[in-house]
Amino acid sequence: MSVPLYCIDRDAVLKDVSADIKWRNGVPNYTKANSLFDKFKSTDHQPGSLEFIVQNIVKNWEKEVSHKIDPRQWTTVDIDNYRFSCNGQQKYTGWEMVKQGTYNALIGQTNYYDSNAISFEDSHIAFKRSLGEGFAWEVLEVYSGPPTVTFTWKHFGRMTDYFSCPGLSGFVYKADPTNKMVKIYGMCKATVNENFQIQDLQVFYDPSQLFTQLTEICPFAPFMKLPNDNLTKNKGVEKEQNNILPFSNNKNLKKEDYVNNSTNPQSKMCIIC
Repeated sequence: MSVPLYCIDRDAVLKDVSADIKWRNGVPNYTKANSLFDKFKSTDHQPGSLEFIVQNIVKNWEKEVSHKIDPRQWTTVDIDNYRFSCNGQQKYTGWEMVKQGTYNALIGQTNYYDSNAISFEDSHIAFKRSLGEGFAWEVLEVYSGPPTVTFTWKHFGRMTDYFSCPGLSGFVYKADPTNKMVKIYGMCKATVNENFQIQDLQVFYDPSQLFTQLTEICPFAPFMKLPNDNLTKNKGVEKEQNNILPFSNNKNLKKEDYVNNSTNPQSKMCIIC
């Protein structure tokens, strides 16, 4: 069976030398991510196997969606029928993905991350800086074949530098690196056409997996100023709640401890901007 090159070569779309390809910032370099993948992958799918093909399709899809600014040039998708969603939320078209960005579409709004307050470019800078050795991705198991493909996956990379982004608290927080390997797991349901182009891609995972590891040194940083529901349930401690740092177990910490100090009083390794 003849299959497109993006099914058998993880970097196929990077090798298209057509002069009219509209790259966001030039042809991206995946050397670090590929090296990390080859060194730390937990699977070794046989060339030509369904797992091997699915893995390469998704790797090439990510390169195009993240770095090609004209969806009509995405060879890995059936653009007229393409939709992307995460955890059953909004379904994005290709043009919406270009505007929103892959990280923003995959994460959305959580206590750790406010996708409405960070641009496509800044989101990529934040993760590329923090995961300095690359952020590799692999297929673990494939449970059903085309046209509907369901599979599990793993994302991994070492946190070598600080991570910073806006949270729903209204603060931009900065967490120092752990130098540990960050690992997240999830599953996908994809519909492909006869050319193995993606028509519908549904991703399911818990984004908190990622951020609890990135903020391990300062777990309270993303939650500054968020309401403490446990305290508000008891009217008798309303006055106390107004003076105590949310999500703190230290009753001696007052508002001025963090209003007048940009450093998170929970950890000297975190900065609240």
